[in-house]
Amino acid sequence: MAFLNSTEKLQIASDSQSLIYFSVGLVIQTFFFGLYSVLIFLSTRMLLQRKLNTRVNQVMFGITTFMYLLSAAYWGYNVADEFDRIYQFINLALHPSEIIPDHTAVTQWSPLWNAVTLLNYCLSDGVVVWRAWIICLRNHRKYLWITIVFLGITTLTVIATIAFRIAGLVESPIANLASGDFVGEAINILQVTTLVTSLLSNLTATGVVGATALQHWRTIRGALNGEKKSTRSNDILLLVVESGVIYCFSAVLVLLSAIIRLPHGTLGDIYTPINVQIAGAYPTVVLLLVSTKRSLNDSTFSDDTYVGSSVSHPAKSGPPGLNSVSTTSNQSMRFAANPNVTLGTDSVLDITSYREKSRMNLNRLSDDSFA
Repeated sequence: MAFLNSTEKLQIASDSQSLIYFSVGLVIQTFFFGLYSVLIFLSTRMLLQRKLNTRVNQVMFGITTFMYLLSAAYWGYNVADEFDRIYQFINLALHPSEIIPDHTAVTQWSPLWNAVTLLNYCLSDGVVVWRAWIICLRNHRKYLWITIVFLGITTLTVIATIAFRIAGLVESPIANLASGDFVGEAINILQVTTLVTSLLSNLTATGVVGATALQHWRTIRGALNGEKKSTRSNDILLLVVESGVIYCFSAVLVLLSAIIRLPHGTLGDIYTPINVQIAGAYPTVVLLLVSTKRSLNDSTFSDDTYVGSSVSHPAKSGPPGLNSVSTTSNQSMRFAANPNVTLGTDSVLDITSYREKSRMNLNRLSDDSFA
């Protein structure tokens, strides 16, 4: 039995540590991919039940399907990468004197795959911007141009990253790029820029939706003399904002994990593949959350917690046609007599006017459009 020298011992120890970290990351990634698979099944079934009879449903079906297939291919490649690493480690243990290249025929594609999966960030951010543009009030849309600029930068940096990864693969398919190499340095800058601009894009979009939700809530509360009533439309807006905050938190973790050193590599080497699955699942999560709250057409100012609330009929001296507002169909706001609360005609008109504006800005999040 041959004895190992110090260099061979260090090499085996380093490779074993690398294999352990990669395996742990793959296990966690597999868990998130499993959750993603369940979510995509539910959203696909929901969309197919609607027979994809609207353009928005067709677009959402195409986007979510492509993102899932990309995430599935990435997960499948990582599984193949895991088996290849195990094989190489066993080979190194049996033949410690052999020179092991930086990459094999399987692992040489890993950098390119990491770049291609960044497309999930672009598509996810695009859905976020689209969602925010539909939901937010018209006077808030000017702020979304900041979000659109960040989205454009993210898209350009992702395309550039893929191009540089292809160039790096051609330049050095087996060996790692040399330290200080222009291509390698450019890739590092582009990847960090992608993560930062994607985070800023989501933060600004979530902020605009949050401002819309706050104004929506204040208008309802003001019209009801400070009563704390909740509507499904408010619930949906809160779900959208909360999901956006969680997604932004995950993006922050990616940036922080890239600078947290481990005995082998960084925490980002483990968490980044997981965040790829989260980015892919994000539009699907929003789709399902909104769908569970039914259509905003039926819920805006008319759900169970609001219909028949303590709002009095308008005075008979009000403008012509005002009484018809209080007796609209079952799908709109209904006024119930209550001696404890009195609203003047101006308040009733404010509610009615805001109801129409809110419906115009929010109804496209309903079952017939976004969800």
